[in-house]
Amino acid sequence: MLPLIPFAAGLITGAVAVRLLKTGKARAGLDKAQQRVREATASSLAAIENASARARSKLETPAAAAAPEAVETPPTPKAAARPRRKAPAQRKTRPKAATPSTKEE
Repeated sequence: MLPLIPFAAGLITGAVAVRLLKTGKARAGLDKAQQRVREATASSLAAIENASARARSKLETPAAAAAPEAVETPPTPKAAARPRRKAPAQRKTRPKAATPSTKEE
């Protein structure tokens, strides 16, 4: 008996949905929603396309500008490297606490 209740509820809901879709008002609402989804998708794709074009231009520009300079100018000697940082000072350790011996003298 219990499995039939959800089946009957789904059957009734489906029948009501089909009747509403046949009416012009529901069809207009669905068409309007479909148009909004299409517009949102088109604008999202355009934004992605613009972002990828900007990223591509940023990545291509340094490579194109660096290639002619490397060919035209001879390599310059590198500047002296900065001195390395000092090694961190070793921490002072506490002397171990004297433990009482268990031997009696």
